[in-house]
Amino acid sequence: MRLLILVLGITLLAGCAARYPEPIRTDSSELIEFRQAQLNPEQHTGKTARWGGVIASVENSEEQTRIEVVNFRLNNFGRPQVDDQSDGRFVVYKDGFVDPEVYKRGRQVTALGDFSGIEEGAIGDFVYKFPVIQASGVELWQPRRDNRGAVGVGFGYGVYDPFWYGRGFYGPGIHPYHPYYPYYYRHPIRAPRPEVRQREPMHQRNPLPEPIQQQNGSSRERHER
Repeated sequence: MRLLILVLGITLLAGCAARYPEPIRTDSSELIEFRQAQLNPEQHTGKTARWGGVIASVENSEEQTRIEVVNFRLNNFGRPQVDDQSDGRFVVYKDGFVDPEVYKRGRQVTALGDFSGIEEGAIGDFVYKFPVIQASGVELWQPRRDNRGAVGVGFGYGVYDPFWYGRGFYGPGIHPYHPYYPYYYRHPIRAPRPEVRQREPMHQRNPLPEPIQQQNGSSRERHER
């Protein structure tokens, strides 16, 4: 019985791991959450993390690339669920060169690697402490397309908002600015199709006027004569 439970558990874990793309797939079941790393960085340093979100900036150095990411929760396939709720930002260090024209600002990304601690930096004039992942794998997600031709929701870059209030990328409260905002686009409205009139059946059509009926009767009489 214990062997059966063990086999079922291993099969379940393997099935869950297979849902993720190869670069961010892991057999580890003890992944630390973003908030855990923020609140107790010393306790979780060196543990495996899988976080994702929207790229805010990319900086290339001689040997590695620094990717700053606005954190969002991941769905069951490891893709960020972008909305107006974020616990903050984190930094991903990836070996080698990353083209900023490919890893563009606003693209969705998920990183897997070891949590290495906190890096102090700034967002504008705002001093910020970034949790850091030394990435072993990075998945850059393809933009989603809505093929239904209806009203859609996108995610873009917003205008300067000096007093945006809410639970944002820095946590709850009033913050210096709101770097992203949801925007909406409308699909062009198609012109209505022209109405097609249906022909009435023969038995429902109006009879001929009486003079025409009489004239047709007179013609038949002359023909009989």
